Amino acid sequence: MRVLIVDDEVVIRDGLRTLIDWSEAGFNEVLDARNASDAIKIIEYKKPEVVLTDIFMPGMSGLDFAKTIRDQYPDIRFVILSGYEKFEYAKRAVEIGVAKYLVKPIFPEELKETIEELRDEILLEHQAKNWNEMAQIRLEEYKPIIAEKFWSDLLSGTLSSTGMIEGRAETADISLAYSSYTCLAIEICNVESLMENEGERELWLNRFSIRKVIEELNTDSVVYIYDHSEAVLLCVMAGAASTEVWKKTADMIKRTLKIDINIGVGSCCQDISEVWSSSLEALDSVKYLAVLEQTGFIRFEDIPAWKKDHVEYPYDEEKQLLEILRYRDQINEQAMDNFIDMVMQQNPSPQMLRLTCVQLLGAVYRLVDEYGIDSVPTFNQSVSRLNALSSYTRIQKEFIALFTDIIAWRSTHHASFVSQLVDGAVQIITNRYHDANLSVASIAQTVCISPNYLSRIFHQQMGKTCVEFMTECRLEEAKKLLQLTNHKNYEIAEKVGYANAHYFSSMFKKNVGLSPSGYRERHQETES
Repeated sequence: MRVLIVDDEVVIRDGLRTLIDWSEAGFNEVLDARNASDAIKIIEYKKPEVVLTDIFMPGMSGLDFAKTIRDQYPDIRFVILSGYEKFEYAKRAVEIGVAKYLVKPIFPEELKETIEELRDEILLEHQAKNWNEMAQIRLEEYKPIIAEKFWSDLLSGTLSSTGMIEGRAETADISLAYSSYTCLAIEICNVESLMENEGERELWLNRFSIRKVIEELNTDSVVYIYDHSEAVLLCVMAGAASTEVWKKTADMIKRTLKIDINIGVGSCCQDISEVWSSSLEALDSVKYLAVLEQTGFIRFEDIPAWKKDHVEYPYDEEKQLLEILRYRDQINEQAMDNFIDMVMQQNPSPQMLRLTCVQLLGAVYRLVDEYGIDSVPTFNQSVSRLNALSSYTRIQKEFIALFTDIIAWRSTHHASFVSQLVDGAVQIITNRYHDANLSVASIAQTVCISPNYLSRIFHQQMGKTCVEFMTECRLEEAKKLLQLTNHKNYEIAEKVGYANAHYFSSMFKKNVGLSPSGYRERHQETES
């Protein structure tokens, strides 16, 4: 760093040069000038960080000199030296932005303290500037990632308000200067077959190639293309989607890449915050085509069944059916009644009935995969069977037959697995009952099952709940400590897993019939 000393007296300049060790203070070059005019020339090509100037000099005063330079070089720090401690001078120095105002005579300690203080300020500023520059560089490097995250959050519904969306878009340097938007879902048909025949890498290359064809044929309208899943791309475009253009796009993909695709189109929306809704419609549209095993282009608004008699899916009834499959030893012919009744009360079209049953089938086959059952028809085989059935009663019988096979397999193969899970839970409780944070949820997480499922199988195997067994372990250990040690009740509570001593005493009395203190006294009386 450089410092410039400005004074019309050479003795003063030389004195300030030698008054302190400038190099030790962080300044490796000490410049000097006899007046403001000379100093301005030096500043233009040397640009010192600090200027010490006398307040009274011929031609231009130190204050006028400081104001002139500060207007052009606001980062330079000025220290004004004056033989007068006048309020008017000090006030004007503050108004100009002078860093320090020192009254002569100047002592070494005072000057050294002032210069080191300015040096630290300058170094901090330089460091902050470097940080800002590095942050800007990093921001540029990560902009593609930031953009990807923006579209991911927007299309998943995480970004809700327009203000939040616009702020995130500005950070990612994404332009939203469009009057309207439409979202399209492009689904690769028969993706399972492609994966089986060509592998994951080829599927990635196919998605990349499809993306390029879309961008080439829709250069002026495509805003962004997002990988929604292995099989589906979500395309956000400016304006409305042209049926002719997108059918041409699908035809081009089929001819050049030998890949069939389905294209579903959501509603055209005016506000960027509505793109998420448009994307859901687009995804529903390709799902509709997939259920019907059709290939082509469809707009959400043109799906008659969904537009006229959309069926509310009976999630509660699905849950009841899945619990039967998990926990019951048999199933009766009426098990499907509630589910079917909830659907049929809505007067669904045949297509909507099949669609709802396929959704239930998907939930059931997730359970089949979880258990590793290989003795039932494949998912595609079951879907084909459902599509061939015209009556809901026959559909109901088909499900009951499938459910019966699943329960039979579970009854035969799943018992040992359940025993292993319960044994694992018992081991965890036995080893960790002293941990106050131990709970059914944490045990279930450790053995990788749900808390409700653990509670059911534990009670079936042990004849008591997890909580009851945990309480037994804790209270048995508490009895030993009460008999063999002089620990206080609150100390024993902590050692057996109770964070609250009062709750420990309450549980002890409830289960043992005596308070901890009463139990200890009775034991001591028995021994004596």
